[in-house]
Amino acid sequence: MGKRGPKPKPTQLRVLEGNPSRRPINHEEPRPTGDPVCPDHLSEDAKVVWRQIMDSLPPGMISAADSPLFATYCQTWALHKAATEALERERDLLGDSLAPRGRISPYVKIAIEATRTMASLSSRLGLSPADRSGLKIGDRSKGSERWQGLIA
Repeated sequence: MGKRGPKPKPTQLRVLEGNPSRRPINHEEPRPTGDPVCPDHLSEDAKVVWRQIMDSLPPGMISAADSPLFATYCQTWALHKAATEALERERDLLGDSLAPRGRISPYVKIAIEATRTMASLSSRLGLSPADRSGLKIGDRSKGSERWQGLIA
């Protein structure tokens, strides 16, 4: 049987939140290093999302060890976009119904599953609004010095 209760937040997120639970912080936790690199195999849409999100995150929030998970998030977003666009083309062709001839379009199913996957991955990576709501990043004018001790 696995661990009980909600999954623990990554130490990095707890530090950014100011450790509201007041639980001891594991200072011996492995700390991945290195900047994430966008994989070549991602679609162009996924690469655009990769760049947009990476440009909006504080330095060190996503490490090289997180690259595969983050790449999966971006590729899933691209799949969701493609399914949504295909659904719109199908609607133009068949009318406003999401269920032509009594069957739900496979694009609806693809979009729903992609949404679930993105929600799960965004939570694991600290990308969802709920995960960000408790983060405290301090004065942005201080630059990257604020983040230097966070990931070593």
